[in-house]
Amino acid sequence: FAKCYERYAAQIRAYNALVFDDNKILSELIQMKVEALFKKYGLEFQVDRMNSLAQLEACDKTYQLAFMDIVLPEQDGIRITRKWKNSGRFDEVVFVSAHDDKVFASFDTNPLYFVRKTNLDEDLEQAIISYKRKISATQVIVQEGAKYHVWDVNEIEYLASRNHYIDVYMKNGNKPLIRGKLDDIEKILQDYNFVRVQVSYLVNLKYVESVKSHTVYMKNGEAFRISPKYREKIAQRMAAGW
Repeated sequence: FAKCYERYAAQIRAYNALVFDDNKILSELIQMKVEALFKKYGLEFQVDRMNSLAQLEACDKTYQLAFMDIVLPEQDGIRITRKWKNSGRFDEVVFVSAHDDKVFASFDTNPLYFVRKTNLDEDLEQAIISYKRKISATQVIVQEGAKYHVWDVNEIEYLASRNHYIDVYMKNGNKPLIRGKLDDIEKILQDYNFVRVQVSYLVNLKYVESVKSHTVYMKNGEAFRISPKYREKIAQRMAAGW
């Protein structure tokens, strides 16, 4: 099983990363170093590079990891990060700055790491190591016959069963279909904030907007009626703050 884990964990889907710095030469250098580190640590990322707020606002991508400068001519990177994190467009952010005094000001955005431009190589590598450790803690392996699927639980919005198959609705719009029982998947995901709302639906509480009148409203606009069988358990989760 350990060998299967290593093999399939290396096949996790490619993510999007962003390097944002108004200095074009420096942003190219950071992109080059980041791409080399992704390769070194077995992380598959498509790395974009931007130098202006206009480029960012014209982009419709979601970035799992962003490397953000802080002191910028248009708007500081902390404010940009706060806005894009709140909208769900940034998952994790690494600040890259020559201004060490900005460390404390960045804390309310919950950054993954603070990279000093004066110590770029060492700090970037530690940031990538921190990211890999964090996502490894949210990866699960689901067996389907002789095959294994490796999923990041934070990327799953909900799962829906039909007959002997399960549709896995991912944040990026993908919808893998696997053969299996939702009861078995629920056991695997029970420690990752997933809750059953119907016999055929298992939802990730991370993507729940609200619960009203025995209905779960998802952030993507979908809504699921809560079956009587599961109402008490969901009420208990709500009372505990999920």
